[in-house]
Order: sequence, then structure tokens, then C-alpha cells
Amino acid sequence: MAIFQRKISFLQAAMIFMLANGLVSHVIINPMLLDASGRDAWITVIVSGIILVPWCIMLAVAMRRSGQQKLVPWLSARTHPVIAWLLVLPVLVCLYMIGGMTASYTATWTISNYLPTTPPLVLGLLLTVISALCAIWGIRVIAITSGILLPIVIALGYFVNISNMPEKDFALLKPYLEHGWNKVWDGLIYAGGGYIEFAFLMTVQHHIRTKIKPWHIVVFAIIMVYISLGPIIGAITEFGPNEAAKQMTSPYEQWRLVKLGDYIEHLDFFSIYQWQSGAVIRMSLAIFLVVDMLPIRRPMTRMITIGLIALSYVILAVIPINEYTYYLFLYRYYFPISFVVLFVASAAWMLISMASKPSKEVR
Repeated sequence: MAIFQRKISFLQAAMIFMLANGLVSHVIINPMLLDASGRDAWITVIVSGIILVPWCIMLAVAMRRSGQQKLVPWLSARTHPVIAWLLVLPVLVCLYMIGGMTASYTATWTISNYLPTTPPLVLGLLLTVISALCAIWGIRVIAITSGILLPIVIALGYFVNISNMPEKDFALLKPYLEHGWNKVWDGLIYAGGGYIEFAFLMTVQHHIRTKIKPWHIVVFAIIMVYISLGPIIGAITEFGPNEAAKQMTSPYEQWRLVKLGDYIEHLDFFSIYQWQSGAVIRMSLAIFLVVDMLPIRRPMTRMITIGLIALSYVILAVIPINEYTYYLFLYRYYFPISFVVLFVASAAWMLISMASKPSKEVR
């Protein structure tokens, strides 16, 4: 378990979060943004990005003032162990739910789109075993895996965007603000529900050897906004706002439009690589952080805990659920609640860092 403790650079951490958070910002929240904001969903992404920048600066300052120490011991030293755990337990629940939601959503999507007769148990086992192994091997292995997967995911993203340029009608983005700003505000909680996961940087900060500066996180945030903007604009310009809002996974539908000349099409299998890459890293990070934040010291106990979490994810993956019912759960409850929980928790962490003396970084 020595690998478990090795540190990574901020660039490696950013690559992990680009894959883990990209699955949400790039795919899962798309229909919710289109449902809430309609034609102005792309404006919602930009507005949420503008709001995100000062929050990222405050997050970076809090991380610097905490000395990039492990979150729970630092909070305990600055407040009280009971208060520290009250501020961390809801975040732990969110982390667990992130992994569970990813396992369930991925299994449902896989069966609905390209493996309809494959048993959910097989899909759940494959996904969770790989994720659990990455979590056992530690943050450095997750970072290396992300470094291998991410360049191909990015290249495929540009490929589908450029290939579908003939299908895009940018006039469909107009009229701007057809229903005023209300539709934009309606979608902010879903865009924010993806971006608020940047707060998890504070839970992994003690594994990052780079001294984090505000511009690091701001540049990363701008990149993530750009990642979110592409598929939203693509969905509206290729399908129109009404049709795009009816699609459960519009980025996958965009892949189905790709053609190379007159003889090469059906390239949507590339989207499977993109989705599975994001799902594995997202689940690996969630499992790793849950176990890392808990007061577990014995390596064997860590492995058993990871195994139990992975087993629960397999169970969630095999539970039959209607895709639209699941979408409504995410739309009405999961993203609004997780946004509020993570926003309140991260705001409390920031206030504590401002109210206490700066800590020296522990190496």
C-alpha cells in the first residue's frame, strides 16, 4: 500500500478531475441544462463560469492557508473534532453517491444503447473491479491512468466536433434570451452542480506536491467551462433546442451523426471509450477519497472497506430502474441537493481558513 501515499502534481490532479468531472459537465447534466434553460443553456454555462472564477480563487486561497494539509485533521485542529466531522460527513455521503450514481447510470446507459442483452451484473462487476483496483493502488495510479486516457478522450472530442460541422446550424442559438434571464437562472443549479465538485480538491490537497496558486484553479475552471460549452452548443446547433432537450445523452447522439465520406459511419463506438474512461476515473476517485478521509490506518482494513464500497456499487448497478425515472431523480433531487451540500461545506471550510492563522505545509 506504499503507492497509496505517493504525491502527485497539480497537473496530474487536474487530469483526474477533467475526466471525473467531465463525465458530469460534458454528458450527464446536458439534458438537465437543456430542460431548464432551453435555447439559452449555453449562456447558462458561460454565466456559471463567470460566477465560478471568484469561488475558485477563494478555494485556492483556502487551500494555501490550510497548508494543503489533510482536511479532517486540519479542521479538527482549527475547530473541534465533532464540528470537523459534521462538516465532512455530508461530503463523504456525496462522494459515495457520486460513485454509486456513476455505476448505476453507466450500466443503464450501456444496456439501453449498445449491450441490451448483457447482464447488468457483468457490467457492474467489470466497472467496479477496475475502479476498486485503481483505488487500492492509490492516487498516483489513478493519475497515471488519467494521463493515458485523457489525451485520447480530448482528441475524440475534437474529432466529433469537427466532423459534425456540416450538420450545425448556428442560427438555432438565436434568439438570445428569448424568455429573459429567468431561464438562465433556472439552469444555474445544474451547471453549478457539476462545477461545485471542484471543492473535492480540498479533500485531495494533501496528495498534491505542487503549491497551489489561484491561477492554477482559475485556468482549470476555464478549461472545464469550455468542455461543458462544446456539447451544449453542439446539441442545440445539430438537433435544435427542443429535440436536444428530449435526448437523455445528447453527446452520444452527436456521435451518431459522424460520417467520413460516403462509406464510413457508425463511429459512435468511440463514445463508449469516452464514457467508460470518465466513469472508471470518477468511481476510482470517489472510492479512494471516501476511504482516505475515514480514520482508517491499517492497509488490510482499507482494502476491505474499498471492497465493501465496490460491492455496494455492483448492487446499485444491477437494480433495475427506468431511465426516465432515474433522470427525474437526478434532476429534481440529486443535483440540487448535492450542490447545496457541497457549497455550504466548502463555504464553511473557506471561512475557517480565513478566520484561523495560516498553516505551514506538511511534507
